Amino acid sequence: MPDSSAPSALRRLITATVAWVLLATVAPVVAAGPVRAAGYSGPQPGTFTGLGFDTCAAPSNAAMTAWLKSPYRAVGVYLGGVNRGCAQPNLTRSWVATQQAAGWRIFPLYVGLQAPCSTYQRRIDPTRATAQGRAAADDAATRADDLGLARRSTLILDLEHYPSGDAACTAAVDGFVSAWTLRLHERGFLAGLYTKVTSAGLGDQVAAYHRPGHGVPDLLDFARWDGVRTVTDPALPASHWAPGRRMKQYQGDHHETWGGVRMNIDSNYLDLVQPARSRSRPAPQAPPKWGTGLSRLVARSAAAALR
Repeated sequence: MPDSSAPSALRRLITATVAWVLLATVAPVVAAGPVRAAGYSGPQPGTFTGLGFDTCAAPSNAAMTAWLKSPYRAVGVYLGGVNRGCAQPNLTRSWVATQQAAGWRIFPLYVGLQAPCSTYQRRIDPTRATAQGRAAADDAATRADDLGLARRSTLILDLEHYPSGDAACTAAVDGFVSAWTLRLHERGFLAGLYTKVTSAGLGDQVAAYHRPGHGVPDLLDFARWDGVRTVTDPALPASHWAPGRRMKQYQGDHHETWGGVRMNIDSNYLDLVQPARSRSRPAPQAPPKWGTGLSRLVARSAAAALR
């Protein structure tokens, strides 16, 4: 005789199984605390929209952990350059790995030679601007590799204020920036440029943006300390470094305290999309003109083949 309790037992088993599956699926969501940024080890800073800060010397691991209570999720670090202002005892490969695991995005800055017409002592030599730009890019790329930054990370050249109206100075800066950009691409990195809206640097790079042969930086990091968190600016044509290729330093030197740790920082707003490829344009190659020795040789070879 069949067991009449079997259907009831089967229903109880199914019900218990479904309840267990639902509990295992829902419970972690219900029990989870505040959402924390997932670790990221791809190209830096990569695709990111939000707030960042930079400070002269890379903070300690403990300070960075404390600042997870802040609204910032990107940090600028000064990885090198002859005009870098602070020693970097904390900036190591281990530090970078730790911050990436904690979810921080990193935007690396390089304070190299400055404009010949600036007040800096270490300046670009107008007769060697291209070679010096390439050398700076090589140094920055090597330092980025040593820190474990992924290839196609964007390395930002910090170009400080210099006055407008000096054609020779502009030409030297343009040559340096173009060489910096193209050499970084050869080394597997993307190139960025930091400059102030009040400096000739921004206007000069806007003017060179469509110039044939000019290596246009992939990212523009511009400073206007008006407190406005945006990447649009009257000084920038809407089509330049857009979309997803700009960040703005909207507040300069000031102090903030988060998690009980006080730091002197600059504040930035980033609106970035990691590009699939470098955006700079190599110098166009003019087609050979008929009448040159090579052209005549090709023409004779073609004619001989038709005989």
